[in-house]
Amino acid sequence: MDGVTNAQRALWMVLITSLAAPFFASLIVVALMLASPAFDFALPPHGETLLAEVAAGVFIWSSFPATFAGLALAPFVLQAGTYDWLHAAVCGTTAFAAAVIIWPFPAGSALPYLAFLAGLIAIGMRAILIHGRILRR
Repeated sequence: MDGVTNAQRALWMVLITSLAAPFFASLIVVALMLASPAFDFALPPHGETLLAEVAAGVFIWSSFPATFAGLALAPFVLQAGTYDWLHAAVCGTTAFAAAVIIWPFPAGSALPYLAFLAGLIAIGMRAILIHGRILRR
């Protein structure tokens, strides 16, 4: 890992974040749907949609904010080789909010819960990237 540059770290961080974060988001939404009706308040209305369709839709939609968050965090990685957990949380929730404004979906009263979940996923992605030695500690 001594020969790895910050530019390489930033590239891999953006690529992995744009694929893995939507995967984790769809897994969490599927888990919450399976635990219905206890968590119906935290989910957008899905009607009679199949679970697989919801999971695929969440993955596709959340790839946009995940990529936005990764690109927003790239300057920190280029400069220091890592970023703080607070940067991850702010970028995750802000990218989610921007994506909801650009590509709205019927979320009802679930938007604050989903924004919080986006921040937690961004913090979790930071931990995964540090554990995978892509980011510095």
